[in-house]
Parts: sequence; structure tokens; C-alpha cells
Amino acid sequence: MRAYLPITPQGLQEFLNGGSFRAAQAFIVDPMFSAEGVTASDDQEELEFEVSWDAAVRSREMQPADPKAKGFVLALDIEEGQISHAQGNEVTLLSEISWPQVQSLLLSESEELELSWFAPQEIPTYLPQWLA
Repeated sequence: MRAYLPITPQGLQEFLNGGSFRAAQAFIVDPMFSAEGVTASDDQEELEFEVSWDAAVRSREMQPADPKAKGFVLALDIEEGQISHAQGNEVTLLSEISWPQVQSLLLSESEELELSWFAPQEIPTYLPQWLA
């Protein structure tokens, strides 16, 4: 199952250094929740974008008040047993996430509805500038 984890640059560094990360919540596309607002034009890709955008907004909220804060989201492959459904598209994470579960990093650099994609192996290269 795909989950989207909002994270800060400092959290990202901690994750990279330790190989695992403990977070409280993540976002998923929950078919039960999404069905309420889905129209014929909606598709899985649009739903995934909306959920990942919500995670990017949460990432910004997690950072100190900085008008230049970026939204960092890790796209993860998680097991059903790692989550407990909470409310809507938000889930509670029941266990640590390991680095091999990371599929990509999505980055929101502005208020525009755009997310840049980075492969997991690219993250260490860009992390120093994200921490600056």
C-alpha cells in the first residue's frame, strides 16, 4: 500500500542516518473515504496527488514559521499491519518505517500545486541544500 509521509529536512536527515524513522501519521488514498467525493473525472493518479499535496502542506506546518519552507513528502510502500486507520485519508503508523520502504521524495517548493520527484538515491545529494 502506498503512503505519503510528511517530513522535515531534519527528520529526513535523521531517517537517512538511522535507516529507520518513527512517525505518528501518514496519508493514504482510502477508497472508503475517497468514494464520498469522487466524480467520474477523478482517477487514482489525481487522488494520489491530492493526498501527497495534503502531506506537503502538513510538512510545511511541521517546520518553524518560515515563508520559504518547502513541503517534503516521502512516498512509502507500507504493509497493512503498519497502520491503523484514523480519520479520512490520515492513518496512524504503528511501527517504524525502514529506508528500503521509501520509493521517492516529493517536494513542494512554493504554493503552486506542483510536486518535484526525487529518487531515494538522489536524496543524500540534495539534502545539504534542503537543510541550509
